[in-house]
Amino acid sequence: MEKVLEVKDLHVSFKTYGGEVKAVRGVTFDLHKGETLAIVGESGCGKSVTSQSIMRLIPEPPGRFDGGSIVFKGKDLTKLKDSEMRKIRGSDISMIFQDPMTALNPTLTIGDQLTEGILQHMNLSKEQAKKVAVQMLDLVGIPSPQVRLKQYTHQFSGGMRQRIVIAMALVCQPEVLIADEPTTALDVTIQAQILELFRDIQKKQASRLS
Repeated sequence: MEKVLEVKDLHVSFKTYGGEVKAVRGVTFDLHKGETLAIVGESGCGKSVTSQSIMRLIPEPPGRFDGGSIVFKGKDLTKLKDSEMRKIRGSDISMIFQDPMTALNPTLTIGDQLTEGILQHMNLSKEQAKKVAVQMLDLVGIPSPQVRLKQYTHQFSGGMRQRIVIAMALVCQPEVLIADEPTTALDVTIQAQILELFRDIQKKQASRLS
């Protein structure tokens, strides 16, 4: 099976007023095409820092890569310039963050937030981008997507917002999707729906790419 992502002996630390904090120490794993990989551990063990390191979202400083590599398509992401990483982030590798309440911009419509990534990474017109956004909202189970596209964050429930965040992460059809505890802020029933949604999307994407 084709290897998509290789994280090898990753070390990440943060410089604080109280001294150096070693947040990630020697993390190693491989991700293959079509595979679901779970990183499990107690709160504060470095799961989110590992995920954010792959996306190169760790602020430098105070964060720092102390060793190891994150290889995607033959490139070590820890060595790339910000301009190079911006082309990969959201396009080839995307991320669903923990809290949908803070992941969305309350001053912009859902449509504006969805089409932003499409216009940046895909060679499409605004009208074509809008059609893709409607398709993505439909894919994640949001009814009346054309109407919802014009609405704002406060007009959606917590479960709906999480579905929108998932749509935003998937809209450019990334090869790697990182989900950082995407059901933490949701009740048990909605959690089950979101996990089932992941399985459905994975099957649909796999059949599309096969």
